[in-house]
Amino acid sequence: MVGRPGAASRRKHGGAGAGALAGICRQAPGGLTTSAVPLLDALRALTAFQPPPALPACDLGLLGDVLVAHGLAPMASYHVENGRIGAGLPDAFRERLLSQYQGVVNDNVLKLVTLRNALKDAGDVPVVLLEAAAYVDWLYPHMAWRPVADLRLAVRGEDGARFAAAISGTFRVAGTGAGGRTATFTDGKIELQLQEGLWPGAPEDGPLFSRRRPALAFGPSAARPGPEEALLATVADMGRSGLFAPLVAYVDLRELVGRVEDAAGLKARAAALGLSRALHGATLLVARFFPETADAAAAIQPGLALAERLAVERLAEAASDPSRLTHLRGAEAAARLLVSP
Repeated sequence: MVGRPGAASRRKHGGAGAGALAGICRQAPGGLTTSAVPLLDALRALTAFQPPPALPACDLGLLGDVLVAHGLAPMASYHVENGRIGAGLPDAFRERLLSQYQGVVNDNVLKLVTLRNALKDAGDVPVVLLEAAAYVDWLYPHMAWRPVADLRLAVRGEDGARFAAAISGTFRVAGTGAGGRTATFTDGKIELQLQEGLWPGAPEDGPLFSRRRPALAFGPSAARPGPEEALLATVADMGRSGLFAPLVAYVDLRELVGRVEDAAGLKARAAALGLSRALHGATLLVARFFPETADAAAAIQPGLALAERLAVERLAEAASDPSRLTHLRGAEAAARLLVSP
């Protein structure tokens, strides 16, 4: 899973020695290998907003690899340095996480201040913050807990030219794509990525704009998505990665599933957008990673035809083991064919 944002996973299939491998990699309940169970317990502890007093025993080297690769190290570092859960942990483990925390603090501040200044220049153009830029002050209690990798914004197609003109003093167009539905702006250091819909290249999404919520810290016309649109956008991104998304995205989803106000409407929207398979798989995975979300996840889980459901369940099983640090590129491509919108 650590290799999900790009790497290749090697799996052993059948043939001579398969029985021996089956004995080594005994399957625990839910399909996780026995080595993954303590790792997942530790990940749950360090990504809880109120962590337990002690860290479950696990391989700290593997835990550090997973935390860093999946954007969870800053949150884990905060807990380790400020709570009882960090008592007795080796200095090398703490320092590795702390360096990630310090880097994310500085990077987030730079990006979010730059974004705020750009949106002040945008005047009355309605803009909806997406992904981490929307979530960092909404879903998370501390700005450093959620790394801001990309600055993504949604702007109506009819407002794109006005937005570009308004920020032209500091940002220039670096490129466009998807038939004009996406654009990238840069000030030479930081990029702003614009889209019209819930994911890059998707058509303009009316409810994304009509149900937006004010984000006044970024300017009078800035907003974040409503809970349902935020969840659908997150699930769309997961689908575009074949469900092999970084674990921090599943923390986002963990915090969103309980905020849904209209489960039936959400499932209907997912069906209309071609997101039912991705939503089904994502709800399976978030409930696997964070069992406390099981009821809320089940409430928004869409029904699928038998063949579809079995295929998505097999994919979710493959994506559910945090101890698998790499996966085959071809497997990711096949997964995207199944669940990408």
